[in-house]
Amino acid sequence: MANSAPTWILVFEWAARAVLLLLFALSIWSIAIIIDRRRALKQVEQEAGSDQIRAWISKGEFQSLSSWSSSGSGLKAKLVQTALSAPKNATSVEYAVKGYLTEQRIALSKGLPVLATLGSNAPFIGLFGTVLGIIQAFGALANQQSAMASVMGAISEALIATAVGLFVAIPAVVAYNYFSQRFKTLLAECETIRDTYLSRLPEA
Repeated sequence: MANSAPTWILVFEWAARAVLLLLFALSIWSIAIIIDRRRALKQVEQEAGSDQIRAWISKGEFQSLSSWSSSGSGLKAKLVQTALSAPKNATSVEYAVKGYLTEQRIALSKGLPVLATLGSNAPFIGLFGTVLGIIQAFGALANQQSAMASVMGAISEALIATAVGLFVAIPAVVAYNYFSQRFKTLLAECETIRDTYLSRLPEA
């Protein structure tokens, strides 16, 4: 009799390997998003602190505030530019800044839903690959022509799928929580700057 494994065992073998390839592709995607979000965070954080900005506003030092914001390119600098360029009444400033913050919230959250999805689902993809590998291993074990070495190899590949799934999920979850919190904090600081500026303006 031929020593080749049954066709259905080969199908499960290739399916398990396809799952591994998928996980590696997802890990590259996750790393690319993490690098991109890190660059975005670094860009928006390169500026004066919220306390200094609110101090300028509270003291009415709008010339200093304008000079600083015109030379900046971060989140808070552009926020101040938006507020200063709006008509000098509370309603206009509020709507202008609200629109700006909404745009920035969308831009900063780019890619974060993907990280959240990978963090919650990559372990299940790895588990699926493990199940396929285990089925393949037991199928090979049931086949009298299969060597024990091939069975152990199949089990090893199956466990690797679970490990890779966790490797993809854990960094994705950590990065999602970190960036979500940092961006949320930055936007909250921008809102306090807006409210401080609005307190210096008359109602429309």
